[in-house]
Amino acid sequence: MSRRVGLIWLSLLIGPVALAQPESPGRQKPAPGTLPPAMVDISVPQRPTLSGPDMIKQGRLYRADMDKTIAEQQAMVEQARKQKDVIRLNCVMDKLVQVKVNMNIADQALQKLQEAVARRDEGASLHEYTRITIVNQKVQVLQNEGQTCVGAELSYIGATRVEVEAPELPEGVTDPSLEPPPLERPPYASPYR
Repeated sequence: MSRRVGLIWLSLLIGPVALAQPESPGRQKPAPGTLPPAMVDISVPQRPTLSGPDMIKQGRLYRADMDKTIAEQQAMVEQARKQKDVIRLNCVMDKLVQVKVNMNIADQALQKLQEAVARRDEGASLHEYTRITIVNQKVQVLQNEGQTCVGAELSYIGATRVEVEAPELPEGVTDPSLEPPPLERPPYASPYR
């Protein structure tokens, strides 16, 4: 009897593991509802919505906006230097350096975009235009961050004034002439004093 129970337990423990093994080690069946790996197309077709010359034109507009951002940031640097505000100067200088680095990337991408358009290479021109667009977005973020370095002074309106309105309380509740109630000593927690 105990041998039968042991065999039953053994088959219950080992059976599912044996059934979970693949049929053959070299080939596995795909999951239900999926295609075999050879029939799956993972490429993403991209078509530019702008023509090559339009991409160059837009890239140059982005570059002009970046020049304006540098001019604004340099003006903020000069203002911080005149006011001898070291903290603000460091913050704005950090953003200015990052903008200049991103502008170098944009210049390289714009040059490569012009070359790709001249070669009529759609994929390369789309790639370089995308790089310019991303760099432009980064520069806009850095511009906003640079303005927040100066934002404390620009948002200052005046001295803060606080007015408190308290509700009417029943009479005698806040009367300072009343003495506090006498305190009673709590009982001892232990019979041993």
